[in-house]
Amino acid sequence: MARSVDNNGVGALYATFQIDTTAGAYDLTTDNLCDAVSLSASNEVDHGSDGGVLLGRLEHVGDGLATVQIAGVARFAVNTGETEPVVGNGVVVDGAGKVYQAPAIAEGSDVPAGGNPARGTVIAVDSTNHTCDILLG
Repeated sequence: MARSVDNNGVGALYATFQIDTTAGAYDLTTDNLCDAVSLSASNEVDHGSDGGVLLGRLEHVGDGLATVQIAGVARFAVNTGETEPVVGNGVVVDGAGKVYQAPAIAEGSDVPAGGNPARGTVIAVDSTNHTCDILLG
């Protein structure tokens, strides 16, 4: 009997946030479902900025509110123009809904201003489909 491993969604925990706006329009819509998102203000989310901290995965939007998976295992699209995530390491957002390998911090060096942006633990990488599964923990 063949078995496959698929941990996507295991231990999921969800939270509700307001959606950031630009020029009166919401920054996230139903077109952005399953995207990687970041905090943009107190209880507010958007795609974040390139190299920013991952909050979680956008699961639902409506009436200016977003439901975000903030814990458990979530599958994210990988930005193929950046370094592919490595199992066991953390990721950052690309500012457009995808993730990539968090930059390494050299041993003995100071942590960059704002702290280490890496979040989660990559538990699987699918190079063919350009996705990775992350334990948001």
